[in-house]
Amino acid sequence: MVANPALAQDAELPQEADAGEAIVVTGSRIARTGFDQPTPVSVVGGEQIARQAAVNVAQVLNELPSFRPQATPTTNAIFANNIGASTADLRGLGANRTLVLINGRRVVASTVQGSSFANAGAVDLNIIPTSLVERVDVVTGGASAAYGSDAVAGVVNVILDTSMTGIKGSAQYGINDAGDGEEYQVSLAGGASFADGRGHIIAGIEYSDNKGTGDCYSRDWCSLSYNTVSNPYVPGTNNTQRVGAGLPAVLILPNTRTATSSVNGLIPILPGPPNAALIASGLRGMEFRPDGTMVPHDYGTYYGVPIFQSGGGDARQAFYENFPISAPVERLNGFTHLKMEVADGINLFAEGSYSRVNGSTIGAQRRDLGSLTIQADNAYLPDSVAQTMNDFGLSSIPFGRIWNDLGPQRSTVKRETYRAVVGIKAEMWSDWTFDAYYQFGRTDYSQRGYNTSITPNLRFAIDAVDDGSGNIVCRGVRDGVAAAAGCLPINPFGDGSATTNPAAVDYVTGTVEQDTKLTQHVVSAAMNGTLFQGWAGPIKAATGVELRQEIARGDADPISRALAFYTGPGSPISGKVDIFEAFGEINVPLATGVDFNGALRYTDYSTSGDVITWKVGLEASPFDWLRLRGTRSRDIRAANLFELYGPLQTSFQSITEGGTQSLASVLLGGNDQLVPEEADTLTIGAVIQPYLGSAGNLRFSIDYFDIKLDGAVSTLGAQVIVDGCNNGISQLCSLVTRDPGTNQVSQVINTNINLGSLITRGWDIEAAYTLPLDVMGGTITLRGMATIIDDLITESASGIVDRAGMNGSPVSQPSGMPRYIVNGYVTFNADPASLQVQVRHISGGTYNNSLVGPGQYGYDPLLPNSINDNYIAPWTYVNLNGSVAIWNRGDQKMEIFGAINNLFDRDPPVDAPSSFGPTNNVLYDVVGRSYRIGARFKF
Repeated sequence: MVANPALAQDAELPQEADAGEAIVVTGSRIARTGFDQPTPVSVVGGEQIARQAAVNVAQVLNELPSFRPQATPTTNAIFANNIGASTADLRGLGANRTLVLINGRRVVASTVQGSSFANAGAVDLNIIPTSLVERVDVVTGGASAAYGSDAVAGVVNVILDTSMTGIKGSAQYGINDAGDGEEYQVSLAGGASFADGRGHIIAGIEYSDNKGTGDCYSRDWCSLSYNTVSNPYVPGTNNTQRVGAGLPAVLILPNTRTATSSVNGLIPILPGPPNAALIASGLRGMEFRPDGTMVPHDYGTYYGVPIFQSGGGDARQAFYENFPISAPVERLNGFTHLKMEVADGINLFAEGSYSRVNGSTIGAQRRDLGSLTIQADNAYLPDSVAQTMNDFGLSSIPFGRIWNDLGPQRSTVKRETYRAVVGIKAEMWSDWTFDAYYQFGRTDYSQRGYNTSITPNLRFAIDAVDDGSGNIVCRGVRDGVAAAAGCLPINPFGDGSATTNPAAVDYVTGTVEQDTKLTQHVVSAAMNGTLFQGWAGPIKAATGVELRQEIARGDADPISRALAFYTGPGSPISGKVDIFEAFGEINVPLATGVDFNGALRYTDYSTSGDVITWKVGLEASPFDWLRLRGTRSRDIRAANLFELYGPLQTSFQSITEGGTQSLASVLLGGNDQLVPEEADTLTIGAVIQPYLGSAGNLRFSIDYFDIKLDGAVSTLGAQVIVDGCNNGISQLCSLVTRDPGTNQVSQVINTNINLGSLITRGWDIEAAYTLPLDVMGGTITLRGMATIIDDLITESASGIVDRAGMNGSPVSQPSGMPRYIVNGYVTFNADPASLQVQVRHISGGTYNNSLVGPGQYGYDPLLPNSINDNYIAPWTYVNLNGSVAIWNRGDQKMEIFGAINNLFDRDPPVDAPSSFGPTNNVLYDVVGRSYRIGARFKF
């Protein structure tokens, strides 16, 4: 089953529990009968995970409207650091603001710094074996007072079935309609009691292998190479005329190409003061050919600005080549749990798990967009060009090159996660219980980036001269720096010329090596029970303490440490955080059907001092069919190790400034002066469940949420930093470096800071109706779930932006959320068959809320924030799954199953570039129709 806020509390109890048994439900530390509590809690049952043939928990969670699938194999394929990671992101506030637990206990982080999609310090849900998942509790509200830091947007608590008996297993195969994305998964688990039932042990193992997909050009919608092109004002017209007359400032166009570089090499048109001699020479805009000749570069439709043109040139100038649409991911999980009753009411337990996740991707080939310089005495320069330079007094020329002949970077990432827990659960006096444990967790992260170009080496290698004896060598000294030992010259002119000397290729390329160990130690003790009998019922309480230590230690190769690779992780991380926490919670019945719940937590961080979090909640049932509830809480998230101590690393990004585009290096890194984020959260809701007798079971819930997060830890984004500097925010100008010759932005420092505020408001709604089918002996269930986003506001030094209704994912900007997402399920169950149809609808919205397009209020093509198309249409997907039992004897069962995702093979809406390609691959399916088929058994 799938349930959204509230309904799960009434719909599903753990199967091992009797109706009156006290159960600790996620969202509260107090054991209570049933699921009645003021905090909304959703439940995803293990049955639904199996029904959808999901290979990890994230695949099911990400289909709930309250989640944003920010990190998946399709969104991380372009980012080497966290290839293949699948994380949980509630409310679109970031995966690091959703706390992930396994059996109510924290999990060591899996992801590292380096991806705008997979937040550093998040938990990769690939590490959890789906075959052992009993249910997943999702708290859709702040829960820091109950669980501590990170529970700002909510909590995902994966409950594993530690009491299963017998043996079960499954095997499945999947493939995409396009013929790629082959996937295999097998699992086996078993459990048994021993010592006359006083002991119980379970163990399970799971393996899956997804081969990944082709690149952007393997899909028609992606191969069109849509991108944004700036359309600047005509100089001297006082901003009353644009180069593209009558067109707006930003143009979303197909068949875009880079305009300042080419596969063969280009003498580009660059912004800044024009070089009169270069223009007069006729060399500007000329392209080299492999045979030593030159031809005019085909600029297609060009608006006079770097970096992009529309049409013309070579298709391999486009930006989306090589990256797989979905990255290959291989995963292996093992889990075991042992519990033993050593005396009446005293149980010892131990738990261990191992996970290995391997991901790989193919990165971009190196692109030097007009940033290289060729000297007049370059030994490889065609004689005709050298003569022209001499005639016009040119000592050097600018040069742009896309190094297809050097080949793309190939990256692999391996994450191994080890986890061990030992503890005790004991019954004390009356109904009081005690629970204590020690937990050790460690993630060993290893990244390798093969065939990565080394920037200073390449610059030396292309600066080749004749030594006077007819030998071509590297210039001995360049820019005041001596050439590195072993420098071998490279011919940069013409595709294929650079690889004529394999030894020279080895000199300008290398392997990125980064290794990081993330270690977590947790000691926790808690107790809960009834304090005394109150006037309206028992007053219950819980209290406890927790000590936690988080450590990150890393290592990197010398070239990475020097930030000399074209792109890579940079210097290694080193840092530690110690945390002490003490908490208390109380539940007081105020009257029949009216309960008050309160919680308080004290937390002390070795990095930022102490902080108090709290929660108050009220629940009332004035009628049997109606339950009202509300909570108010103060929640926190302390900066994680990567945000505090993250290493410097380099990437490249297009910057638009005054209608001109440039490519700048962007430095990311940690900041050890960060303070904890603080969030104030309000939830108010109602659950309606009238008694319909034989007419079926109707349930309805609605919850309003309001979260305001102050001091949000984030990066502004390179484009925002540049815009803010140009708009007079002086503190941002210190983060921007410009080329002294062209005055273009050459580098932006985009480090973590406590920005301003994040505010989100909206509604979670669910309606479900189950009707028995007497004739067929089964049931049919209709369920609809929706999340409506009223606001998703970012307040910072650069201004206020509301990203609600922003369906696009512009490069270098935070992602938005659609105004609403609706999921509908029709489920038919009648032994021996089951069939489910799922419909997922995404509301229409804008590409970028900061821009104005035709049809929007105030649109004028002369506005600096105008765009030719800012609308993304509503989109709907249909999925289908089913199963048939071929053998069924009570608890023993064998069945075959299948699932089809994106039944009608809908392409995503094509708009403008995200960090991946011409669509928002967080919201929309980029793979296309896919199939899974398999068999499972339980004995």
